[in-house]
Amino acid sequence: MTKKELIYTVFERLKINSDDMDITEEFVSFLIDSKRAMLLKQRFDAKPWAMPLETKQEICVNLELTARVPGFECVGTILRSDAPLPESIKIKGKEGPLTIRKTDKTAIHVNIIPLERLPYIGSNRALAMMIYGAIDYDNRLYLISQSGKINLMTDIRVADIFEKPDVAAELECTADSETECEIWDREYPVELSMVDDIVKLVVQDLVKTINIPEDGVNNADGERTKA
Repeated sequence: MTKKELIYTVFERLKINSDDMDITEEFVSFLIDSKRAMLLKQRFDAKPWAMPLETKQEICVNLELTARVPGFECVGTILRSDAPLPESIKIKGKEGPLTIRKTDKTAIHVNIIPLERLPYIGSNRALAMMIYGAIDYDNRLYLISQSGKINLMTDIRVADIFEKPDVAAELECTADSETECEIWDREYPVELSMVDDIVKLVVQDLVKTINIPEDGVNNADGERTKA
């Protein structure tokens, strides 16, 4: 289901036209993203590994070499994303991106660690050749390893569960395709079984905003069901 279909479904449940109210499609879009994030946290906070595939997005990220990490000195040359990553949904047990791959889709095993540990990478020779990653306070991704090969990478693919799918969609690896449709016309990253719950929660919030009796909304749903 697309974001546009979700928005229209909300207006249909409310039995109003978006042109007749102060409630905009953009505001409904914001509420849909908010309720999606809330439900994902509730359902998968204890089991992030069970997150449905439909909820994930993969973005293309450019990399650059830097000798500076905010708040730290003498880290040495390190690889980082050239721009902040979109905000991901914070779920217990998920410390960073779900997967990181090369542009040819080969998986890269990255050990996600707190940013504060970056200066100490390499102190253990047995583990120094592994790749470590950290997210800084500005949401940039840092990658570091004693293996010099990592510094040859110029871009990667990062998959995660993002709080604002529309923002992540602009960075998806297919975003530059001439045949790509508008963001709201793409498949919205949500499990179909969660769609009805999202719509119900958004409608409940809007009913309070525009003072429509909730019984009227429920009756309208019942009439459509009978039809």
